[in-house]
Amino acid sequence: MSRASEAKKARRRKRRTVRDQTWLPAGVLDELEIASQLEEFDARLTERGWVFGEEADEGSGVFWVWPDSAGDVDHDAERADATVILLSPDDSGETAHVVFVGTAADYQFNLDELFEHIDMIEAFRLGDPAPVFD
Repeated sequence: MSRASEAKKARRRKRRTVRDQTWLPAGVLDELEIASQLEEFDARLTERGWVFGEEADEGSGVFWVWPDSAGDVDHDAERADATVILLSPDDSGETAHVVFVGTAADYQFNLDELFEHIDMIEAFRLGDPAPVFD
């Protein structure tokens, strides 16, 4: 075998090695992007004082609680005891579900909209009239 042929084979092996190291199975890149977006979303909320919910049911999604809104509510009536933001896998995490303290109503926002209304969401307290969003 000639030197040129050996060099060509060595370069090919090197390219394959690099390619194999950077190759990701189908869907993994999408999952990494979603995880990155979720991490950024979490950071934006927690910087404001929202608390990540550790007790989510398997497959129900992830949620954050606004502790300043906590109130004494009738749990038998299935009312939220604090304002909650939920991202559900049913919506691919693209819709934020907001349930206000003392209510069971599900307000839905896209993620950008949520942050447009976040001050109003955080200001809501038990007994306040239901918020109206434009």
